[in-house]
Amino acid sequence: MSQVRCLIVTTHFRPLIGGALTVYDALARCAPDQIALLTASSDYTNGHEVDGWRAFDRDAPYEITRLAALRPQMLAPGAGIIAKIISKFKGLLINRRVLRETTRCALRGNFDVVCIGAQDALGWMVKPLQDRTNAKVIIYVHGEEVSQVAYSDKAESQRKTALKAADGLTAVSSFTAGLLSTKYGVPMERIQLQNNGVDLQTFNGVLRVTDRTKYRLPNGPYVFSCGRLVERKGFDKLIEAWPKVAAAMPGVKLVIGGKGPLEAGLIASIAKLGIGDSVQMLGWIEEGALASCYGFADLFIMPNRTMPDGDTEGFGLVFLEAAAMGTPSIAGRAGGAVDAVIDGETGLFVDGNNTGEISSALIEILSNDTRRQAMAKAAQKHARTQGWQVKTLEFLDFVGRLKSCS
Repeated sequence: MSQVRCLIVTTHFRPLIGGALTVYDALARCAPDQIALLTASSDYTNGHEVDGWRAFDRDAPYEITRLAALRPQMLAPGAGIIAKIISKFKGLLINRRVLRETTRCALRGNFDVVCIGAQDALGWMVKPLQDRTNAKVIIYVHGEEVSQVAYSDKAESQRKTALKAADGLTAVSSFTAGLLSTKYGVPMERIQLQNNGVDLQTFNGVLRVTDRTKYRLPNGPYVFSCGRLVERKGFDKLIEAWPKVAAAMPGVKLVIGGKGPLEAGLIASIAKLGIGDSVQMLGWIEEGALASCYGFADLFIMPNRTMPDGDTEGFGLVFLEAAAMGTPSIAGRAGGAVDAVIDGETGLFVDGNNTGEISSALIEILSNDTRRQAMAKAAQKHARTQGWQVKTLEFLDFVGRLKSCS
């Protein structure tokens, strides 16, 4: 049987940063002759051209096709009716262009499968692509795009229609797969459980002593946390829990990396609680520094939680990255994080809304060197089985089975 070929279509892509973007890049890098990308050269959140996209595309080992945009620019909060009408009109024009280009790429490249990587923005293309090409059409589902409440009843209906019409779905966690089945009625046999992988070349367990100073990391013990500073990640509850940890474990610092809308509020909370001496906000972490941030840490934590509107963590790649660097984790018992951490073996689960539970888990692991080292060893051993080469083979096997059903 000839090699299966898959075109992934997504509204935005690297060099922008994001979990889904990392997934698609990793899959394509592991199979550059079989997986290609169709995406945008602009960032839909602000309408600006993505810095460095030409250099990124030139150096990528796989094919990337770019359009100016695959969806309209996001409207500012409180946008008026005229702005909404204009955006709607632009959206219709963009959709025509996107469908035309996706169809052209699928036919020209003889792709067996088109994978839609941004369900809520591009799910409408499922049926038109099935009608216009011989390719199977699948949707890559990360979690929040099915767990979070749609912005309208019409949007929810369109979401359900797309999910049920697709030839297959990939779900990054058992949590996500369960939602597709119970909430949207997709038969489990049409869902591929496709846990995220980890880049074992980048997160290779190797540390350089000089990196502590280079990346402004504490010389003593510290707990590391990172991610986009948004509510579902639990940084606010972590900071609220930290005074109890600092009192019980003098000398241990908390290091938080990332940017986001909660940043100013978190800084204010640190000042209000009087814990500035033991909490360090790193801000944006450059890509090359992340492995060291994980590796030198005694423990990683992200006490994620599910928000009232259903917004939650689809998988939690950060836990696998930390594990690959030999660092155990504390994760919120919510969303897809339950597939990324083995409770009691590679880390612990907590209720991300419960600051007492968060502080107790931190103290429990930090105060028990023997248990922490056993968890670190188990975490790294587990992560070594979760590399992207393995995950890519799983993905290609899934799309290959779809192709054989033609």
